[in-house]
Amino acid sequence: MFEGEFTDEGDLCTFEVLVQRFAVKDKALVEIGRIVHDLDLKEAKFKRPETAGISALLEGIAASHKPDEARLDRGSALFDDLYEYFRRK
Repeated sequence: MFEGEFTDEGDLCTFEVLVQRFAVKDKALVEIGRIVHDLDLKEAKFKRPETAGISALLEGIAASHKPDEARLDRGSALFDDLYEYFRRK
């Protein structure tokens, strides 16, 4: 977010900045951060196999749900489930 308290820094996306700033050691969040990084910065630095699927799901959410609240609800559920997947791995 422009002029937000947290934003991209160097080669880190905002999600990675938050994980780093708050010294989060949760491996599941680190893995999600790698996916978010490549999606947000439109690059393939981490080449996570899940990235293309997550991208497609997010595009589907955006296309199917116009209100921001609905998009946030669906996206939050998606990332909650993704977190659980990585947590159990």
